[in-house]
Amino acid sequence: MKKQTISLKDNAPKINFGSLKSRNYSVSVKYFDGETTSSSKRIDYETGFTITPNKNIWLLDIHKHSFWFDGHEPDLISELIADELSKTIYPVQAKINEQGTFLEISNFNHIVNSRWYRNKLKATEKYTTQIAKSFYDAFERNLENRNVFEKSMQYDLFWNLLFHPKYIDYGNEHSVKTDLYLAVVPYEYPIQFTGKQKVNTEITDYHSVEIHFRSDEMKAHDYFIPKNKIASKDNIFMRLDVYYDLDVYYLFPMHTRAYFEVYSKDTEGRKTPIKRIEFSQYQQDTEANKITIAEKRSPFQVYEEDENEKEIYKTYEGKNYTYQEWKKFEDEQYKLYKEKKSKRGFWDFLG
Repeated sequence: MKKQTISLKDNAPKINFGSLKSRNYSVSVKYFDGETTSSSKRIDYETGFTITPNKNIWLLDIHKHSFWFDGHEPDLISELIADELSKTIYPVQAKINEQGTFLEISNFNHIVNSRWYRNKLKATEKYTTQIAKSFYDAFERNLENRNVFEKSMQYDLFWNLLFHPKYIDYGNEHSVKTDLYLAVVPYEYPIQFTGKQKVNTEITDYHSVEIHFRSDEMKAHDYFIPKNKIASKDNIFMRLDVYYDLDVYYLFPMHTRAYFEVYSKDTEGRKTPIKRIEFSQYQQDTEANKITIAEKRSPFQVYEEDENEKEIYKTYEGKNYTYQEWKKFEDEQYKLYKEKKSKRGFWDFLG
């Protein structure tokens, strides 16, 4: 059978907001040193989106919760404070346009006036160390005004990857030179990675299409240069690969994966790993994405029919079925079976 593809009007994917309401994800960020396969640091959390139309824009309510640090719930002071401050920020409401571009945070006043000032006294009384005070002071500076707060959100890998431009004109070759900004250095503005971004219009076996950004190789940031390698820092590089899986029904992110690596190269070009960061965001319950083909077709999907799809696949009780017709018939029969089974009473189970 031929591969199904999506159609790109003006060579740009577009979000089908339609009946798109919400998504939930599991996020994991892992940090690695050298060639080790075990992470030196790991952060896991849950996140979710609720989408509401509002005139010519959309409101994206972003939730972030259930943090785990290195495989356990928060227990160190820094972890507990980070968890509490996250509850002050989230849920955050972002305004986006039809390309998914971030416009502004619309509930800033609520975050400051209702959440922070309500929780500030309780939080600062709970943790009174100098380290805790420095956390709170830095956090409060980010709440000075909306612009400062919005800029502070860019120091987060999750935020960078969520709002990276994906719904752009990819040209006839479905590939474009572009930049991706990612906050790989703690407490510093995101680094600009320049590279190629491609969209593959072939539909995967799990009902998605892939956008892949691959950066050019570039000199490593000083933060990643080991002290014993400063003299040879011209041979230390970094590179970024990011993969977005968009479901074919809404062209909204299902899964997001980012792989950042720092490595040295010898005179023959052989690489030796120094640092790695792996970010993964996997959607929960992807079956909920599906639009039943019999009821409604995705506006993006091209349904190609080849000769095999018209051939008789099976004959049952004198009726001929194509492969697609048979699969639909089987699904209907299974639904009837489930309905009958659910109606069985207590006495049906007594032999």
